[in-house]
Amino acid sequence: MGFRTGAYAKLWEIEQKSQGRSRVRLSTSRKDKETGEYETDFSGFVDFCGSACVQKLSRHKNGDRVVLGDVDVTVRYDKEKDVQYTNFKCFSFEEIEDGGAPRHTRPAAKHVDDGEIDNDIDEDDGSYPF
Repeated sequence: MGFRTGAYAKLWEIEQKSQGRSRVRLSTSRKDKETGEYETDFSGFVDFCGSACVQKLSRHKNGDRVVLGDVDVTVRYDKEKDVQYTNFKCFSFEEIEDGGAPRHTRPAAKHVDDGEIDNDIDEDDGSYPF
């Protein structure tokens, strides 16, 4: 799976750096179809950014699992030192319930349809958003 949106990740170390940033050592893994064993495909430090994300993360402890939401990877090259830096960031995540399924933090929108069709639309009244 790797480091990507929707990946299940295990949190190994959580260190709050500020109100808007925490540094987390995490890993993701995938199941080898031939052996049935799980193999780590990403392991590293990720900055969890944004006050809402950091506040939500503060409820977690080492060993918890989450589903990564909005993530980003940036690369910066320092010409003077001849070193390339890769930075991993996470801006949102979903918590996992005991059964392993993601717990959606926002309630799903409810769609209500009474089945009637409104044929009295005046196309020239400017009510369309486009």
